[in-house]
Amino acid sequence: MKQDIKKSAQRRLSIAAGQVRGIQEMVEKEKYCVDIITQIEAVREALSGIGNLILQNHLETHVAHDIKHGQEKKATAEILKIYKLAQK
Repeated sequence: MKQDIKKSAQRRLSIAAGQVRGIQEMVEKEKYCVDIITQIEAVREALSGIGNLILQNHLETHVAHDIKHGQEKKATAEILKIYKLAQK
């Protein structure tokens, strides 16, 4: 994994973990439902951003490696697999 992407992903994961703990606390304290939902959406966005970083890393490392080494079909299969996951 590229070190800059890894560092950024780890930092973002720590933030998201803190947000989840905050949501747990909000539920325990029976905070206003709309506020809880707002925080849940913030976590979803954070996880989406982390997913984008991991996807970037995968494309720049694994998929690029496959293409450079004549394994275009494998690279295409990887991209299609990711695409199908994104459609769910």
